[in-house]
Amino acid sequence: MPRRPRPRIGVTGSTGYLGRSLVAALRANSLEVVEYRRTVPDVASDGEVRRLDLGQPVDGRTFEGVTCLVHAAWDLVETNPRRAWDVNVAGSKRVIESALDAGVKRIIFVSSMSAYFGTRQEYGLMKLAVERAVLEAHQVVVRPGLVYGADSGGMALTLAKLARLPVIPVFRGAQQYTLHVDDFLAAMLTIVTSKEMASAVVGLANDSPTSFKEIMLTLAAAADNSAKTVEVPWSVVLALLRAAEKVGVPLPVRSDSLLGLVRPAPSLPGRDIATAMGLSFRPFSEDR
Repeated sequence: MPRRPRPRIGVTGSTGYLGRSLVAALRANSLEVVEYRRTVPDVASDGEVRRLDLGQPVDGRTFEGVTCLVHAAWDLVETNPRRAWDVNVAGSKRVIESALDAGVKRIIFVSSMSAYFGTRQEYGLMKLAVERAVLEAHQVVVRPGLVYGADSGGMALTLAKLARLPVIPVFRGAQQYTLHVDDFLAAMLTIVTSKEMASAVVGLANDSPTSFKEIMLTLAAAADNSAKTVEVPWSVVLALLRAAEKVGVPLPVRSDSLLGLVRPAPSLPGRDIATAMGLSFRPFSEDR
């Protein structure tokens, strides 16, 4: 009876917060990992590194020998909507097609809870477009919630900085599904190594959303900041951010990112699948 090939996991976006954390967790569990980066370092890393740029054509040999691909790469620097779609959506579709052609058996696309039908956020719409291509290829989509934990990155890092202000802004009615980074890594390890995985969208987050005010107060307490919160009309802030963006003013938060905070996903998808796989996600206030 022929032996099954040893799993070889490819991770795109391996220099980002989630990608970097995932690579370390996979290697800590004795899995062979191929990292994909825009630039291959001159100095050897802990494992194999291959070049991949979402804005460029994909070499046919890029995914040779990879059995499972976690696609977490995303260009957050590009602000022009048309170019952002060209890089992230068209680029991701090239990655999916090339990986399948190379014989990759499982593709896991790291999407976002900002991706839901009815979203007006450009970021969420782009993620949805890639999700559609992944599902049409009978592959897997995961939607992480607001990821927080040790050395947080992305939006959680931005919110942590805002939570250090003398007065902390909050938005009425805003809430988020939250995800501790350790729970994300445990869930991804299960999904990557599972022998069978149905093509589906699976939300990775605690199933009870946390109010934006509670998130900010918890982050403020962690920073020893006892400042009070002030409720701010998000529509006014959105208009100010958009006006500032038009004249090129550097901002801590993009207007599109604000939409993701104040218009959150209405539900958590794939809860039955997560439960069946034994995935669990702690409440936001637990074990920061």
